[in-house]
Amino acid sequence: MIDKKTGLLFPEAEKPSPKPTPKKSRKKTSMETALKNIQETKDRQTRLKIITRLLISKEPWVCEVLIQALDDPSEDIRKIIATELSNREDLNLNLLYQRLHKTPWYVKTGCLRILGLRKNTSSVKYIESLVNDPNIEVRRILAIVLGEIGGKKALALLTKLSEDDSSFVRTPALQALQEVSQVKFS
Repeated sequence: MIDKKTGLLFPEAEKPSPKPTPKKSRKKTSMETALKNIQETKDRQTRLKIITRLLISKEPWVCEVLIQALDDPSEDIRKIIATELSNREDLNLNLLYQRLHKTPWYVKTGCLRILGLRKNTSSVKYIESLVNDPNIEVRRILAIVLGEIGGKKALALLTKLSEDDSSFVRTPALQALQEVSQVKFS
């Protein structure tokens, strides 16, 4: 190679091999790319294909992307995600608990559905504040989920929900109370 400033001829220097990307950086890049693809895709079927491909992957970052994808406009897609996440052993429940309190109502209900399918009684302390959520659908799903989870704390919350102003919330709360407590209400 000729140095343009000096005109001297230098032997070709070996190009340095690219440094391997750190694992953490690859994870972040993969997550960002997957989430961006989902969020920027307008077509429901294409989003479903992207998410279906993610469901097959056992990469740990996939759970985080799927939790973020619970804000998908399609209820069917949200249900598929909820079902998959409820079965994942590597799911970090803390990510769900965080999403419960910072999101639109349909993401809250998606998170609740996952917790209900997992039937983890320790989750009740993280969802109890939703008893006062302004959205009726969140409170209705909460009643159903508390019935699925069960336990003393769930019974107390279901009792409160059974007195909700909306019959849309009261009815599933009473049904859940009946199932959990084995007491008949009339």
